[in-house]
Amino acid sequence: MSWSLEPLAFVFFSTLEFVAVYFIMMYLFRMHPSEFIFQALFLILLMDLQSFYLREDLQTPAFVPLINILLFTLLLATVMKIPLVWSGIISVTGYFLYVLLQVLIVQLSFGVLAVSELQLHPEKGYFLQTLSSFLGIAGSRVFYIFGGGFTFEFEKLRLKRETLALYLVIGCALALTIFLLERRNNVFDALFVSVAVIFFLYYAVRKEKKRD
Repeated sequence: MSWSLEPLAFVFFSTLEFVAVYFIMMYLFRMHPSEFIFQALFLILLMDLQSFYLREDLQTPAFVPLINILLFTLLLATVMKIPLVWSGIISVTGYFLYVLLQVLIVQLSFGVLAVSELQLHPEKGYFLQTLSSFLGIAGSRVFYIFGGGFTFEFEKLRLKRETLALYLVIGCALALTIFLLERRNNVFDALFVSVAVIFFLYYAVRKEKKRD
C-alpha cells in the first residue's frame, strides 16, 4: 500500500474499531446504538484523526486509549445524559472488552497475527481490526437479542454537582488541547480536540437549558 493511501486506511479501519466499541458499550448496557449514531460517528471521526496524529506525528501512542475513553465518556454524559460516573464505567468496560477480544483473536491465530507480524505486514493489522470489529458488533448484538446485558438505575450514581463535574472534565479536555499544542506545536491535533470540546459544550449547555 502506498504511503498516500495509508492515512485513509488508518482512518477507515480505526472507524470500524471505534464503531465496534460504541456498539459493545451500548448493547452491553441494553441501550439502542441507532438513537445516537450520528453524534457518535461525528465524534468517532474526530477520534480517528486524533489517533492518527498522536501515533504518527507525536509518537505518543500511550495517550490514545486514555483520550478515546475520555471522549467516549463525554459523549455518554453530554449527549446521552448518562451520569458522569456511569459514563466512565461504560466507556472503560466497552473499550476493555474490545481490546480483550483482539487479544483473544491474536492468541487463537497461532502466530499468524502475532505482534511482530502485524508490524511487518500492515494488511494483517487491518484484517485483525476488521475481524474484531465484526465479531464485536455481531456478538454484542446477539448478546442483546437474547436478553443479555446490564440494566441499572443510572440516576442513583449521579453526582450532586454533576454539571460542575462535567464542565471540569470538559475543561480537562481543553487543557489537554493546550498541552498538545505546546508540546509539538501541532495545530491540527489541537484543532480536533477543540472541535470535540465545542461539541460537548453545546450538548452540556443544551441539557441545562432543557432543565430550566
